[in-house]
Amino acid sequence: MSKTIASMLLSLAISSSAYAQLPTAHPSNIQTTRDGVMYSVSQNETLSSISQKFTGHIKNWRAIGLANQIDNDRTIPIGRKVLIPTRLLTPISVFAKVNSFFGEVVIRAQDGSNIETRIGTLLKEGDTLTTLANSFISLMLDDGTQFTLPPNSAISLKLLRATQYTDSPKTQIFLQKGRVESHVTPFNRPESRYEVISPLAVSGVRGTNFRVTADTNKVLNEVIEGKVAVEQNTVKTKPSKQLLAAGYGAIVENGRVHKPVALLAAPTLLDGYQEQRRLPIQFALSHPAATAFHVTISIDAAGQNNIAETHVNSTNGKATAKVENLEDGDYFVRYSALDASGLEGLSSIQPFRVNARPFPPFLLQPGAKSQGIGQNDRIPVTMQWSQVSGVSDYRLQVATDATFGAIVVDQNTSAADQSVAMLASGTYYWRVASIIKNGNEQKQGPYGDAKKLEVIQGLAAPVANIHQKDIHFSWSAAPGQRFTFQVADTPAFTKLLHNIETTQAETSIPRLDAGIYYARVRSTDADGFVGTFSPAQKFAIQMQWTSGDGSPVESLGQPIGTNF
Repeated sequence: MSKTIASMLLSLAISSSAYAQLPTAHPSNIQTTRDGVMYSVSQNETLSSISQKFTGHIKNWRAIGLANQIDNDRTIPIGRKVLIPTRLLTPISVFAKVNSFFGEVVIRAQDGSNIETRIGTLLKEGDTLTTLANSFISLMLDDGTQFTLPPNSAISLKLLRATQYTDSPKTQIFLQKGRVESHVTPFNRPESRYEVISPLAVSGVRGTNFRVTADTNKVLNEVIEGKVAVEQNTVKTKPSKQLLAAGYGAIVENGRVHKPVALLAAPTLLDGYQEQRRLPIQFALSHPAATAFHVTISIDAAGQNNIAETHVNSTNGKATAKVENLEDGDYFVRYSALDASGLEGLSSIQPFRVNARPFPPFLLQPGAKSQGIGQNDRIPVTMQWSQVSGVSDYRLQVATDATFGAIVVDQNTSAADQSVAMLASGTYYWRVASIIKNGNEQKQGPYGDAKKLEVIQGLAAPVANIHQKDIHFSWSAAPGQRFTFQVADTPAFTKLLHNIETTQAETSIPRLDAGIYYARVRSTDADGFVGTFSPAQKFAIQMQWTSGDGSPVESLGQPIGTNF
């Protein structure tokens, strides 16, 4: 840790020293021109002293004299204007500043020591950067140029220089693997340059917006703004080079630069992305020529502070890109289409919001059907759901349509995981949302997936017809149902005297001994739904006199017995 801090302090010290050599305001006797620096000679100055001052070497005095047609080094009049050509001016080191990062980024100095990744850290020539999975970093140069690395990319800052007094930047980035996207500030001096170098290609610009992607076999170049000169970086007898205009891309492979092709236009982002109420967040994309889509999530409208990205292959030019987890808040999505060769097309960026918390609970009961007996045609339906951590309140909605345009129940339930709704027979849809409270404020999260529910009136108690030798029971039925019929001597049905499975809406049992009994029935639908038992039917069996052969003793055609 101490070594890392020491390295950072050293970087800051070097940075301050270097930038001190780039004065923001030149002395009155120094004037920059397109060709270099024009200097007004002071008393006792010679070409040798001027050369030492501006180029760092005395030996350049002859070149300065030749440029100004001065033969005698020691006979320069005071006030004479002398041009020091740009090519002779001292190049000095500049730095790349960490502008933003996300995830895990490994930065190492040229000597192999680690540099802590922090906003504002100044990196120098020779430093290397590697982004791991789900990680990003964006850096800014002194002239405002920015370059961004997505996940699984690695670069080396091969050259970070600027010409003294003219502030002409010279930057070379070596792309070892992955991708780098550059937004280069336009240059106003011919000696300025910005290059992305890979093992297979060199991409040079004077101010533009372009992407370079490198793997072991090929390099992809895509120009968004300006122009990019692309040439192969291998030893060839005949160099291969292409100048790419905005909206074009080219592939470098097999030792040559392929002809430019037009990049695909930005795909269509289907409506509904603006507010993401569910995780994972989703973006439906469409482009007839796309083989895949690239989506990047940023926290800024410029798309520099990236926090997530994903690729998704297309089917018939369509696909849905998903990002697994984002905290609630405001973001920007940048999306583009890839053609058959892998070149990424032009992109578009749109704002969106994630508002997915607190998460909704899982719906537990009832299932697809609920059967019960109620009063005034209203059936009590108990609705149960899972508990959500940190949630104290829930909101239940029941509607007669799937879009919840006709809501019949809309109620909050405090600190509970169930609620009872009184519903008439029919088809309904129900859903639940979680509510969190913070003082006097509360936030309701999104509703979970709605469940369809069929509420069914329960079976009425079976009708008992008591005969001399048997008892016949009947009840209402629907086509395809089967039934469980039970008889007990207590209303709790703890001890069953009869338990009959039947496909008929009726059954008979032998006449019971004198006493009080209870009967009930339950239906099972063709789809396997098992209903609730009907209310118990209470019935009494009277004592009956019998003759010696066991037949009932009758009087006037009726059995004689004792009423209970």
